[in-house]
Amino acid sequence: MGDPDGDLLAVNRVLDAHLHAVDLATCVDDLTGNPNARWWEQLDCAPEAVAARVQAAGVSGGVLVQAVGAHGFDNSLVLGAAEALGDDWRAMVAVGSTVEDPLSVLDRAVALRATGLRLFSIPDPWLSSDVAVELVQRCADSGVGPSVCCRAEELQAVARIAAAVPDCEIALDHCGFVSLGGDDRALVDLATRENLVVKLSTGVFDTAPVAPLSVVSRLLDLFGAERIVWGSDHPQVHDRAYPELVTLVGDALRGLDATTQAAVLGGNAARLWFDH
Repeated sequence: MGDPDGDLLAVNRVLDAHLHAVDLATCVDDLTGNPNARWWEQLDCAPEAVAARVQAAGVSGGVLVQAVGAHGFDNSLVLGAAEALGDDWRAMVAVGSTVEDPLSVLDRAVALRATGLRLFSIPDPWLSSDVAVELVQRCADSGVGPSVCCRAEELQAVARIAAAVPDCEIALDHCGFVSLGGDDRALVDLATRENLVVKLSTGVFDTAPVAPLSVVSRLLDLFGAERIVWGSDHPQVHDRAYPELVTLVGDALRGLDATTQAAVLGGNAARLWFDH
């Protein structure tokens, strides 16, 4: 993993745990309330283009997370793309409140070699439902790594799911949109759930009232190195070139021990979504 000066962190295999891909020919209107609506029109978001930018920056591969705003819950693009791109790529499909039979979606995705399931709960919260717990339990039984995408107001429901399925690691997208270094009490409460992992995405750095080094320090204090996973959120984050997103997290981790760097930048993602 390099920065503009060519300096390398002590990480052999860097994996980006939060990438998106979009097919312009089949995308839909964004109904998620995302203020960055129709971001997929700002640059080439085809799977091959995303993969090329990622690998050119020295990142081995990553997780293609279903872009709900662009494709709803039709997961066919990420499933096909991960298969076509090869061993350094994985698909994370998504389900939401409007999906009639989410368990069947998960079963089909497993049959097509998906290793991640995203419980998408924006703008309509649904994680307090019994089906959310059932989905995570099915993930545990199937060897699939679940993640949840929700606002901070729903984090108590996330804690309930984590308590109900303690043998399944659950990733929290974007740290639950909690402001690290600000009022982050919601994450303090979640940190006691040892099966919860936080996803350190670019937006977490951008919205924090403290410097990136302090963001990482706070997360390490709360969760430890084995429960933090980096994901850029590219190309939804498109205001900077991809190498700048890589440099941002690299600089935030610089000076930490090699074991911590390797865990956050690839090892934890490998454990959650690759080593199955």
